[in-house]
Amino acid sequence: MALVQTTIDDDVKKRADEVFARSGLTSAMAMRVMITQVANTGSSPFDGLFLGKGGQAYSDEIRRAMVREEAKEYGLIPDDAQDDPTEVPSDLLDAWGISAVEVGL
Repeated sequence: MALVQTTIDDDVKKRADEVFARSGLTSAMAMRVMITQVANTGSSPFDGLFLGKGGQAYSDEIRRAMVREEAKEYGLIPDDAQDDPTEVPSDLLDAWGISAVEVGL
């Protein structure tokens, strides 16, 4: 058996738990269902998400948010930072091998 772990904001987890509970699921059960369905069907609920109108802008926004969350996870920036998520220090981008242009800065 494989273990899939992630870190997520407490409030986001609480709100997701409430939604899943309406279907009699926990968040962990919902993730198992989704991952199993993706593996069995060969398609993801995210397929084509970034292809529609405005998709590139959304994709860029998601990429910036992911870079910021990764920086938090590695302790490079504080978890409680209220800074603009598009402001990623250039030395961090360099360390990750990402250019400012790639994340829309």
